[in-house]
Amino acid sequence: MPQFPSTRWSLIRRSGLSSDGRAAFGELTRLYRPAIVAFFRARLGADAAEDAAQSFLAASFEQAWWPRADAGMGSFRNFLLLLLRRHAGHARDAAALPLDADSDGSDVADETADAERRFDSRFALLLTTQAIQAQRARYRERERGALFERLLPLLAAPPEHGDLKRVAAELDLPPNTLSVEVARLRKRLREEMRVQLQSLCADAATFDAEWAALQRVLDGD
Repeated sequence: MPQFPSTRWSLIRRSGLSSDGRAAFGELTRLYRPAIVAFFRARLGADAAEDAAQSFLAASFEQAWWPRADAGMGSFRNFLLLLLRRHAGHARDAAALPLDADSDGSDVADETADAERRFDSRFALLLTTQAIQAQRARYRERERGALFERLLPLLAAPPEHGDLKRVAAELDLPPNTLSVEVARLRKRLREEMRVQLQSLCADAATFDAEWAALQRVLDGD
């Protein structure tokens, strides 16, 4: 299968114990820490989440876990989830959290499933945010930043006709032109999200599966 040229995977490979690696790890941490915290909040509880995230990130850097990411696993999301499951299990063992005597362990399985759903929701939100930031920069480069900021709120839900007319009047645009601009931005954001996701996938087949999963998360399934 053809490999995607992935600057994000290059960043992951560089995130080891070196001066360059520290900068790469810091960038990855900035991008994915919210999803990591969301996983631990659902798995270990709100009180333990920040400490667990901090210890996970410290161990990830000190033991150079992320540079070992195997593209054969398909995606960085899957690799990160595997590490998070392991770390959460160790954290639970270290805290000696008891299971009920008649428990078959299904409560732990339920907690893990919920944690992964929370992780995926946050991960989807992060990709959406990255896509918005990239498009905002492109609009500003073309000196259309003000237009972008006015269009963005219209993407959350189909705008009412009155809203379109009001915003169109503010921008001195015909309502039909504004409708076209909204549709174009929606398409550009979707394409940008695909680019962001491709940078985390090893091949086309993995990307297709990850994109389908992302759509289910965004649709609330």
